[in-house]
Amino acid sequence: MGGKRKKRLPPDLMEEVVVDILLRLPVKDLVRFKCVSKAWRAIISDPIFIRAQLGYSATKWERDPCFIISPQTLDFVDPEDEEQGRWPTAFCNHIRFYQWRQGNKAATFIHAKHYGCLFNELHFFAHCDGLKYNTTDTRIYVFNPATRDAIRLPDSRRNNLGGRRRCSCVGLGLDPRTGKYKVVQAFYWSRDHSCMGMEVCTIGDDNNGMWSWRDIRNDPPYPAYRCQTGLSINGYMFWRFAKPKQIDDEQQPPRGLLHLSLAHEEFGITGLPDDLDPAVGRNFLLDVLRGQELCLAASTNETVMTIWTLPVLDEGLSLPWERRYNINVYGLFHPMALPPCSSGIILLQAKTIYRYDLATRELTKLCEMDNMRYQGLRGGWENLFAFEVKPYTESLVRIS
Repeated sequence: MGGKRKKRLPPDLMEEVVVDILLRLPVKDLVRFKCVSKAWRAIISDPIFIRAQLGYSATKWERDPCFIISPQTLDFVDPEDEEQGRWPTAFCNHIRFYQWRQGNKAATFIHAKHYGCLFNELHFFAHCDGLKYNTTDTRIYVFNPATRDAIRLPDSRRNNLGGRRRCSCVGLGLDPRTGKYKVVQAFYWSRDHSCMGMEVCTIGDDNNGMWSWRDIRNDPPYPAYRCQTGLSINGYMFWRFAKPKQIDDEQQPPRGLLHLSLAHEEFGITGLPDDLDPAVGRNFLLDVLRGQELCLAASTNETVMTIWTLPVLDEGLSLPWERRYNINVYGLFHPMALPPCSSGIILLQAKTIYRYDLATRELTKLCEMDNMRYQGLRGGWENLFAFEVKPYTESLVRIS
């Protein structure tokens, strides 16, 4: 009677506060909180909220970079593959994802999926807006490890050479015009690999419940290397050119990279840095940084690796390459994060993640992946082949 009534927040302000709180939560919690109420489910499922959460996750990554690790193991080791240096054909069909942050002594389990005996070869995987995709000798799989959603793309009638002649040049990226994700894969018009085409499958482009591949109208100006994963940045996809079998003026590709605009589905050529020594040839590494820059790393002498970056803007490829760092290391490393996203440069080589201190020029091991603890794993990895590692921003992006 005599007590004061508490003032309630206006409904619009209350929803704004709820949204702000939800944006800060891990995706696994947001998935569970969809069951709390219809109102929360509507908020978390809203495409506007999903894009906002992705933006928050990307901003958080810049303050505290994290990485997704997928161990690749074999059911058995074929001595002939090892002797002849061939790609193995006995990959385990159990795909696992773990998350690791600098300073952590163990990798946190995110998701795993077992595919029985559906494939023998596992090729490459890449990351785009929290989505992962794997290519195999039979199918392409797309995952959102954070939501534990997974799909298998339909068969392609084009990419039918099979076996070791199969073309595994693929990519996944966002079409900024439609807001939908596209998977692109290459194929050969003939068995001599002289002419390449590409086809696209749009995720979520529902045609009576059936997704399908369709040819991109124009072919690439020169074939891309047949075993590689395209790098996706702001609506563009990048690949290396294939090395021509016969060197002549007509078949020799220019000194650059093949790119594809996902919005217009048109190919073009992106030149390499002007100050990159032509003697380097094809001996350089390509990576994506912060989802906004194409990164090229090359050894400029025996003890120095140079890092260039190319900003990829929404409005096009109009800016030049920038020479960012010369660092004193032996061999080639994948740059994973540059300042100010980290207190130094985070590098990857084989099964080890390093940190390079720009002030002291010291290279320090952060993580030896084959010796690190993995949540839920007892003992070590049996018949370990490799670790796939990429920068990771978790998201609510839907794929099914």
